[in-house]
Amino acid sequence: MFSVDTALNFVSSNAARDEKDKALQFLEQFQRSKDAWGQCYGLLENPAENAQLQVFAAQTVRNKVTYDLSQLESPLELSQFKDTLLTLLEKHTNRLVLTQLNVALARLAMQLVQWRDPVREIIQHLNSTPGTLLIFLTVLPEETLGIGSLPITEDEYNSRVHELIEDISEDVLKFLVVCVPNISTTGNPYGNAAQEVRLEQVLRCLTSWALEFPLEQFLAVDPLITLVFDSLLNGATEEAGADTFDAAVECLCVILRESRDTDNENLVLALFQQLMSLQMKLVPNLSQLDKLTIEDAIDLEILEGLTRLFVEAGEAWIMFICRNPPVFKDLVSVLLMLTCKNPDLDIVSYTFPFWFSMKQNLVLARYAESKQFFRPTFVDLINGIISHLQYPDHAFSSKESEDKFKEFRYHMGDVLKDCTAVVGTVDALSQPLGRINQSIQAGNIESQWQSIEAPLFSLRTMAQEVSLTENKILPEIFQLVCNLPEHPKIRYATTLVLGRYTEWTAKHPEHLEMQLNYIFNGFEQVKASSTRDSKQTLDIITASSHALMYFCSDCAALLSGFMDQLVDFYFNVQDILSLDIESQFELCQGLSAVINNQPIDTVALPFTKIMDDNLQKIQTLITQWKFSPSGYNKLIADRIDLMYALLEELKPRFDYPQEGSDPIIPCIAQIWTALKTILIDDNAISDAVIVERSCKFLRRLFEKFHVFCEPLLPSVAEFLVQGYALTGFGSFLWCSGSIIVVFGDEESFPIPPAMRNAVWAFAVSQCETFVINFNKMDTAQLNNYYEIVMDFFSMVSDLIMFYPKEFISATELLGNVVTVAIATVNKLENYDAYLYVLRCLDDIISWGFKTPPISTMAIEVVPDEWRQQIVNEVILKRGVPLVVALFGGLVTVFKESSQSDAIGCIVKCFRLATEANGNDASICSEYISQVTEQLGGVTEQEKNNLNKSVIEGLSGRDYRKVRESLRTFIEWYLRKNISSRME
Repeated sequence: MFSVDTALNFVSSNAARDEKDKALQFLEQFQRSKDAWGQCYGLLENPAENAQLQVFAAQTVRNKVTYDLSQLESPLELSQFKDTLLTLLEKHTNRLVLTQLNVALARLAMQLVQWRDPVREIIQHLNSTPGTLLIFLTVLPEETLGIGSLPITEDEYNSRVHELIEDISEDVLKFLVVCVPNISTTGNPYGNAAQEVRLEQVLRCLTSWALEFPLEQFLAVDPLITLVFDSLLNGATEEAGADTFDAAVECLCVILRESRDTDNENLVLALFQQLMSLQMKLVPNLSQLDKLTIEDAIDLEILEGLTRLFVEAGEAWIMFICRNPPVFKDLVSVLLMLTCKNPDLDIVSYTFPFWFSMKQNLVLARYAESKQFFRPTFVDLINGIISHLQYPDHAFSSKESEDKFKEFRYHMGDVLKDCTAVVGTVDALSQPLGRINQSIQAGNIESQWQSIEAPLFSLRTMAQEVSLTENKILPEIFQLVCNLPEHPKIRYATTLVLGRYTEWTAKHPEHLEMQLNYIFNGFEQVKASSTRDSKQTLDIITASSHALMYFCSDCAALLSGFMDQLVDFYFNVQDILSLDIESQFELCQGLSAVINNQPIDTVALPFTKIMDDNLQKIQTLITQWKFSPSGYNKLIADRIDLMYALLEELKPRFDYPQEGSDPIIPCIAQIWTALKTILIDDNAISDAVIVERSCKFLRRLFEKFHVFCEPLLPSVAEFLVQGYALTGFGSFLWCSGSIIVVFGDEESFPIPPAMRNAVWAFAVSQCETFVINFNKMDTAQLNNYYEIVMDFFSMVSDLIMFYPKEFISATELLGNVVTVAIATVNKLENYDAYLYVLRCLDDIISWGFKTPPISTMAIEVVPDEWRQQIVNEVILKRGVPLVVALFGGLVTVFKESSQSDAIGCIVKCFRLATEANGNDASICSEYISQVTEQLGGVTEQEKNNLNKSVIEGLSGRDYRKVRESLRTFIEWYLRKNISSRME
């Protein structure tokens, strides 16, 4: 259907998506085929052919060298290809084609270990095309930074790097020095790349090789270092100079980065002087400019490059700066100006890591004098950041630009925390306080609210670093902010500030009532407002709910006398926040803490009042749900979520029921009765959304009140068994786990044996029902059931944790669980789902070793019969399909972050198989053979390499080597056979 040419045209055309996909698939298959070698030679033989086709052919050659060199089976074919590649490089002048072919040449040189002294041969061959040679020398160090996707051993890699890089590095520097007087002055970026020696390319080549020399030696090559600084001074002013300037910045950044490891202060001082000289020549008037005029006076590209350089220097020399502040004061001053004066916040953010590094060092006791020296700098930084925080007077050009600004505000807030840690609470808080006072004195708050909101935001971000013992300036601040001129933006910002200082308020209760009154008064104003549905009004109520959550959590013991007001506030905001369930949820979380601090004889009153209100609203919604399930199930679920939130901070009043009855339990029993009626009698059990939130509530109930819930256990267990059998909803299994955790944990709670056995029987029943349901599932549609699978393995993990003996001894159950895991682990696309399966498998396999995988006083050494059961049922009966499934997941659905879990399981399987085979690791060759056969696309040599490294690691008990071998194989396989080769 396609030729390479037509397929490429399809990909770059406006063709339909499915046609493009077919074209891409064709090109992928072409790149993997053996025929691609010859066809690409033919295409590249004539450089005058279609440029797009030429670039694709060169890219394909690069990929073939990387992944498919084994397709050239004989030494003669390899030698002929090497000669062909060198010939092609002599023919081409297109920079993109040359870059791809040079990468291919570098990777060929790495793999073709029988090619002796390759670089000198390449230099001789390309000597007549210095531009091409320069491109090759630029990519060579980059291509030798790691084995990457190359199928060579670590020993071969180390030996090859020595031959390709270390042996010729001196010659490369000499070549670059020779290039300097021959640099092309045409400035044409589209000229003859094979012949032209361009300044930008020389700089990029120099950057590639900078890491290959000791810094002192590198800086001694005066023609090249002079070239870098001259390029910085002149590059941005020449035609096509931006690329040259960027290349020079990158090169100097690498040099500065390397200087962080030097102890040679004279070398650092020399670089420092050159850097300061560069700043004075490029932007001599930086100190006289402000943020409003700097954009007109300075090219922002120069400012960005200069910022990168000074940040790199500052981070590299942080220890010198802290040890000798007077000497490096000018460097820090320039960084301060670059942070505070730049109008481009993207560039400003470059400086943030430097200020963090400064803070990390200055707070150390040995730098106390340096901290004192730099205090004024950090005070200025606070004011500069507050200026950046200020909203513009005009409207944002788009929603995207507004969101970006808000995101930057939070990053800038982190810098303010660093500043506070350096200058101390009083000096830090004095800056926003002073700016607020100035704005109040200036008046006109209605139109200039930004000048107050920005310092309020800074107060909010500093809170985390403010000392809880501070009692000098915060009282003044709270007195001021609670009496600020009324404006929606200011009230919103002030309310959020109050919510951030609740820990401090808990230590200074005399300021509590004033802050609460500010919040309550704001709500009264909202109720009286004619615009109560406006976004600004809703924002204030949301902020109030958020702040009160923190007040309730941190000042719970002080709020007992405010319980009625808080409950009234909760009831009053429900209608206003009817669509903002998150704010209501936060408020309930906060109320939970205050309720928990109520006296034992009154604790049930506010709890019951709020719970009853929610149950009544649920009952009303259920009537409407019956006529429109999809329209009301989410509203019912949200109400159940508020009940869940109200349990957040509640705790039993006694350790065990034998010590006394908890006053909340009768209320909970009534709530469960009411909820069960809604679920069963009103048939809400048929709705997955309502069931999920109900199970979430029950799970929290058992987690919080554990054995105190024993009276509810029979009813809840029956509900979970019948509910799961009736509906198949995974939520019932997930909730079942909480019962297993509570009533299986006999070390934490006094659980009667009969009750513990009953819970085991309950869990087995749930497992058996799941297995029956699973066997009826269409495995092709498994991803539609991923939540059920995840809930099952979550419950099984709890079962293994608290009933290890029973679970391991239950041969049929153990076998069924592992079989289901094998059938699902590499077919589930949801990350959390397959991670649950992986970790459950790891839990099971880990019981095959002598040391128990859990910390328990009851089991110091895993009994031999348990270990033998794991070996028999998991390793001997199901080991091969299990390892095959795990490898399948590693090359298909598993994300990189789950790779270690899967490889860990495989290594444990190999270890147990080796142990079961009389400590003979050769048994694992069968596993590897099955894996490579199932995967496909693995040559015999590649299979043997994997087998050899794994067996050697297992035999030597070097399990790190086994893991690394598996990881390297997986990465190579993905690049060769799975990952897209198209760019």
